[in-house]
Amino acid sequence: MFQEASSFDQTVTIAELNRVPHELIWGPLRSYNHFSNTIFPIITGAVFFLGGWFIFHYYIYPRFKEKKIDYQLFILFFMSICFVVTGVFLFDFLKLYIRHRVDNQEQVIGIKVYSLFRKLFFFTNSLAAIVIILFYEGFAQLYYFLNQKLNEEKEENFQYLIYFLNISIAGFMMLVAITANLPRKDYWYGAVRELSLMAIGATTIYFAQEAFYKKVLPYFSSIKSKSFQNGAIYFLFINLLGAIGGYFIQYISWLTYSHVYLGFHAEWIFQLFLIFTFVSIVIAFLRKVIFKEKIELKTQIVSKSAELLNLRSQINPHFLFNALNTLYSVSLKENAEKTSDGIQKLGDMMRFMLNENHQDRIPLSKEIEYLHNYIDIQRMRIDENHNIEIKVNIQNSEREIFISPMLLNPFVENAFKHGISFRSPSWIYITLTHDAQKLYFKVHNSLHPKQENSPEQANNGIGLENVKKRLELIYPNRHTLDIQVSDNDYFVSLIIGIY
Repeated sequence: MFQEASSFDQTVTIAELNRVPHELIWGPLRSYNHFSNTIFPIITGAVFFLGGWFIFHYYIYPRFKEKKIDYQLFILFFMSICFVVTGVFLFDFLKLYIRHRVDNQEQVIGIKVYSLFRKLFFFTNSLAAIVIILFYEGFAQLYYFLNQKLNEEKEENFQYLIYFLNISIAGFMMLVAITANLPRKDYWYGAVRELSLMAIGATTIYFAQEAFYKKVLPYFSSIKSKSFQNGAIYFLFINLLGAIGGYFIQYISWLTYSHVYLGFHAEWIFQLFLIFTFVSIVIAFLRKVIFKEKIELKTQIVSKSAELLNLRSQINPHFLFNALNTLYSVSLKENAEKTSDGIQKLGDMMRFMLNENHQDRIPLSKEIEYLHNYIDIQRMRIDENHNIEIKVNIQNSEREIFISPMLLNPFVENAFKHGISFRSPSWIYITLTHDAQKLYFKVHNSLHPKQENSPEQANNGIGLENVKKRLELIYPNRHTLDIQVSDNDYFVSLIIGIY
């Protein structure tokens, strides 16, 4: 408002210094009222604009962040849009501007009062106001994030960075408040346009390289696979959508600046599409190269940790293996077929732990054999008088499939540990199937609370957490693990890509 008052005084003073007749100065100003044509539009426009921002910042974004997508969110979003559009309309419709009238020699010959209200400018200014709110929200969330991370730092000197951050933002806002001008018809042909293009470009590149890194690169070796094709289509669609958004921003600036429709510029979309695609692929490959060594190191550490846990759980495994062979021979001499069968299965499990468990990949048939041995040994401690139901449906593989060892058995061990009770009805259902691309493994068991003094209570969940970490490192974006727990049952569904 101070700028508008100063501009009004300066315009009149310059006209008087150029000896413009009094009537040519004040005659046009009879239709101009400084309160109704300047002060009121600025105040009401700002109030409605801030109202729209307030609803978006304090009600819409928090609900959107918490993924509360309901009818109330749409109502609030509609209210925010209405506030912003109303503020832009009141400002554009009521605001009048004054400027000098000049002759062919650029000499001041009078004053002109005019309005910039046009349907096109009203649309573009409303869109620009909404974009400004989005920009502010993005910068605000970035500020909250940085402030939180700096506050979490334990070193005292990091507090000075918080002070520097706050002082810098306050100084920038004061500078903008003092020097900023009111929007004109070329609103989209300035900072908002440039910021919008940069925001769309950065957002597109971020999501596109993320899609290429997670949905295309993992399946690059099998280009004919459906997962690769779906990921590539998704990646190209993101880049095309970003290119169309960038073209839309440019198109709005063309409309606002030239007042005419300049035609469809397909080459602009094509250029943006190529730029976004190229940059996204480069960033994705850089991520793969940079983090490959780190992921391999993590995989080795987790594998060694799992191996160490397994070795610690055994007392001299070679001695036990030899002892089992001796017991097996003795049981055969004594005609204890059930005992000898159990010892043989336990020996096979020991051989698997010693020879197969340290490898990166093993045949699925080996893993299935270990599962059968473990389940058969567990069945041996259950007699017919116990109300326990165990159903196993494991599909035999017609082709050689390789997986990482000991990914399936921890879920079976967990089922027998928590799903078997000799006092209550119990059940365990185990299913393992596969198709050409994926392995499907399901374990569903009853759930019985352990006693507080149970020795297994302290180790509960260690094996499962280890499996989760191994899945994330060995099968990134190639597995789905769903665990559902209730008071009475425990369900695990694991899907692994095996193509």
